[in-house]
Amino acid sequence: MVARIVDRVAAGASAVIPVLPVADTIKEVDGDTVLATPDRSRLRAVQTPQGFDLATLIRANEAYFASSQDFIATDDASLMEWFGVTVVTVPGDAMAFKITTPLDLTLARAVLAAQPAARDEK
Repeated sequence: MVARIVDRVAAGASAVIPVLPVADTIKEVDGDTVLATPDRSRLRAVQTPQGFDLATLIRANEAYFASSQDFIATDDASLMEWFGVTVVTVPGDAMAFKITTPLDLTLARAVLAAQPAARDEK
Protein backbone atom coordinates (compact mmCIF):
# COMPACT_ATOMS: atom_id res chain seq x y z
CA MET A 1 0.00 0.00 0.00
CA VAL A 2 2.78 2.42 0.88
CA ALA A 3 4.55 1.64 -2.41
CA ARG A 4 1.34 2.42 -4.31
CA ILE A 5 1.11 5.80 -2.58
CA VAL A 6 4.76 6.65 -3.17
CA ASP A 7 4.58 5.57 -6.81
CA ARG A 8 1.58 7.84 -7.48
CA VAL A 9 3.22 10.86 -5.82
CA ALA A 10 6.46 10.16 -7.68
CA ALA A 11 4.44 10.02 -10.91
CA GLY A 12 3.18 13.55 -10.28
CA ALA A 13 0.07 13.29 -8.12
CA SER A 14 0.00 16.04 -5.49
CA ALA A 15 -2.26 14.13 -3.09
CA VAL A 16 -2.76 10.37 -2.77
CA ILE A 17 -4.89 8.49 -0.25
CA PRO A 18 -5.45 4.76 0.31
CA VAL A 19 -9.11 3.81 0.42
CA LEU A 20 -11.38 0.84 1.06
CA PRO A 21 -14.98 0.35 -0.08
CA VAL A 22 -17.53 1.11 2.64
CA ALA A 23 -19.42 -1.99 3.75
CA ASP A 24 -21.81 -0.29 6.16
CA THR A 25 -24.91 1.64 5.22
CA ILE A 26 -24.21 5.29 6.04
CA LYS A 27 -26.88 7.77 7.09
CA GLU A 28 -26.73 11.54 7.02
CA VAL A 29 -28.56 12.74 10.12
CA ASP A 30 -29.64 15.92 11.85
CA GLY A 31 -30.13 15.18 15.52
CA ASP A 32 -32.14 11.97 15.53
CA THR A 33 -33.67 12.44 12.07
CA VAL A 34 -32.31 10.71 8.97
CA LEU A 35 -31.85 13.19 6.12
CA ALA A 36 -30.38 10.91 3.48
CA THR A 37 -28.73 7.59 2.72
CA PRO A 38 -25.74 8.12 0.42
CA ASP A 39 -25.04 5.53 -2.27
CA ARG A 40 -22.28 3.51 -0.61
CA SER A 41 -20.93 2.37 -3.97
CA ARG A 42 -19.51 5.89 -4.27
CA LEU A 43 -18.16 6.04 -0.69
CA ARG A 44 -14.71 5.00 0.50
CA ALA A 45 -13.11 4.75 3.92
CA VAL A 46 -9.85 6.69 3.91
CA GLN A 47 -6.75 5.24 5.53
CA THR A 48 -3.29 6.38 6.44
CA PRO A 49 -0.56 6.88 5.51
CA GLN A 50 -1.43 9.49 2.92
CA GLY A 51 1.06 10.90 0.41
CA PHE A 52 1.52 14.49 -0.71
CA ASP A 53 3.77 16.72 -2.74
CA LEU A 54 5.47 18.57 0.13
CA ALA A 55 5.60 22.01 -1.52
CA THR A 56 1.89 21.87 -2.32
CA LEU A 57 1.02 20.65 1.16
CA ILE A 58 2.99 23.52 2.71
CA ARG A 59 1.20 26.06 0.49
CA ALA A 60 -2.17 24.54 1.42
CA ASN A 61 -1.35 24.79 5.14
CA GLU A 62 -0.18 28.38 4.80
CA ALA A 63 -3.36 29.33 2.93
CA TYR A 64 -5.54 27.51 5.45
CA PHE A 65 -4.03 29.21 8.49
CA ALA A 66 -4.12 32.60 6.77
CA SER A 67 -7.79 32.22 5.83
CA SER A 68 -10.90 33.04 7.82
CA GLN A 69 -12.82 30.06 6.41
CA ASP A 70 -15.24 28.13 8.58
CA PHE A 71 -13.93 24.93 7.01
CA ILE A 72 -12.25 22.48 9.42
CA ALA A 73 -9.72 20.15 7.81
CA THR A 74 -10.10 16.64 9.21
CA ASP A 75 -6.93 15.36 7.55
CA ASP A 76 -4.33 16.53 5.07
CA ALA A 77 -6.39 15.17 2.16
CA SER A 78 -9.40 17.31 3.08
CA LEU A 79 -7.07 20.30 3.38
CA MET A 80 -5.72 19.63 -0.11
CA GLU A 81 -9.29 19.33 -1.45
CA TRP A 82 -10.13 22.69 0.14
CA PHE A 83 -7.01 24.13 -1.50
CA GLY A 84 -8.24 22.93 -4.89
CA VAL A 85 -5.87 20.02 -5.36
CA THR A 86 -7.15 16.82 -6.97
CA VAL A 87 -6.85 13.95 -4.51
CA VAL A 88 -6.38 10.55 -6.12
CA THR A 89 -6.92 7.16 -4.54
CA VAL A 90 -5.08 3.87 -4.45
CA PRO A 91 -6.37 0.57 -3.04
CA GLY A 92 -6.02 0.44 0.72
CA ASP A 93 -5.42 -2.55 2.95
CA ALA A 94 -7.90 -3.81 5.54
CA MET A 95 -4.97 -4.63 7.84
CA ALA A 96 -4.00 -0.94 7.97
CA PHE A 97 -6.86 -0.05 10.30
CA LYS A 98 -6.64 2.83 12.76
CA ILE A 99 -6.26 2.15 16.46
CA THR A 100 -8.37 4.83 18.14
CA THR A 101 -10.71 2.92 20.46
CA PRO A 102 -10.26 0.13 23.00
CA LEU A 103 -12.00 -2.25 20.56
CA ASP A 104 -9.50 -1.31 17.84
CA LEU A 105 -6.65 -2.10 20.22
CA THR A 106 -8.18 -5.47 21.05
CA LEU A 107 -8.51 -6.24 17.34
CA ALA A 108 -4.91 -5.20 16.69
CA ARG A 109 -3.67 -7.44 19.50
CA ALA A 110 -5.67 -10.35 18.10
CA VAL A 111 -4.29 -9.80 14.60
CA LEU A 112 -0.75 -9.55 15.93
CA ALA A 113 -1.13 -12.68 18.03
CA ALA A 114 -2.32 -14.58 14.96
CA GLN A 115 0.86 -13.73 13.03
CA PRO A 116 3.43 -16.56 12.97
CA ALA A 117 6.38 -14.20 13.62
CA ALA A 118 4.63 -12.69 16.64
CA ARG A 119 4.02 -16.14 18.15
CA ASP A 120 7.66 -17.15 17.58
CA GLU A 121 8.99 -14.04 19.38
CA LYS A 122 7.01 -14.68 22.59
